[in-house]
Amino acid sequence: MNFQNDRYTLRFAESADNEGMRRIFESGSFEGNLSVQYLRGLEPFRSFSADGEENRVMVIVDNSSGEVIAVGGAVVREEYLNGVPKKCAYLTGLKIRPDYRRKIAFIAKAYQFLREGIRHCKFCYTTILDDNKAAISLLEKRHKNMPEYRYLGHYNTYCFHGGKKLLPVEKNNMDGFAELMRGHFSKICLKPVNCGLLGFGEKTFYSYRENGEIAACCFIGDQRATKQYKMCSYGGAYRLLSKMPTKLLGYPEFPKAGSVINHGVVSYLYVRDNDRRLCTKFLRSAAAMTEHSLLIWGSFENDPLCAALDKMKTVHYGSRLYSVEWESSVEINGIIGVEAALL
Repeated sequence: MNFQNDRYTLRFAESADNEGMRRIFESGSFEGNLSVQYLRGLEPFRSFSADGEENRVMVIVDNSSGEVIAVGGAVVREEYLNGVPKKCAYLTGLKIRPDYRRKIAFIAKAYQFLREGIRHCKFCYTTILDDNKAAISLLEKRHKNMPEYRYLGHYNTYCFHGGKKLLPVEKNNMDGFAELMRGHFSKICLKPVNCGLLGFGEKTFYSYRENGEIAACCFIGDQRATKQYKMCSYGGAYRLLSKMPTKLLGYPEFPKAGSVINHGVVSYLYVRDNDRRLCTKFLRSAAAMTEHSLLIWGSFENDPLCAALDKMKTVHYGSRLYSVEWESSVEINGIIGVEAALL
């Protein structure tokens, strides 16, 4: 699709666009109290593809130079929706090269183009960081030719590290996990049906058992092949905290500004009866068995396990979860289990 007097082309991304997409990710960071540069490595197209079964990420190309100047769109994956596997689309947001911001009016066109590429999806959704006030203000208002962003609630992301191994946690014994997928995770909305997506990273399965049955489990994945978080700077209270020996106090050690965080990501977390004490002991034990400087886990506000993480010593941040609706959308019932690994 060409627009603005044929100066720009809007199309779905290809692997040949990797270099231009990479430059856009490296050109910006989110400016909040925790200023983090979110990167997708040397091959962003592969990184997006790893997060789902279908890549619907778009690029905008300046026809005069042939350079990619914007990237954004959606990743499509099969997720449980009210207990039934359905195609769902997670919208990744739009990133524009700094020297082109406010120079092109393409947002409405991009949404129209994207809609045609994900029309087969039953549900579309996205998250926006709490500190991104500009995006929240823009997208919560209704705009002509754009979908409605309907606020569903708060999404919590927790960062923590290990301590002593408090429980006899096993590695890579997946006996009983298939039953949990059918009987437990299938009831959680927006939980991916395929736990083997490459976006979860190079992962290890951790479990704690009682009488041979899983009482607590999760995957912990190393995502650095497809995603990286680079700490840029600290602001507000975090500026002072980043200089303190937080690890001695039970909190994660703050990465040095300019460093890529050695993070692991927790997915498919299960704790029998949502037992808070068991959850804490299990996560601390599993974390102690990894070599990551911190672990990340996130979930929606109505997930009972958030209460357990709230009691742990964590550094956490929040986002707003939205359904993105061109027409009427499916109403979600029950717990929402969006995985932080795929955001």
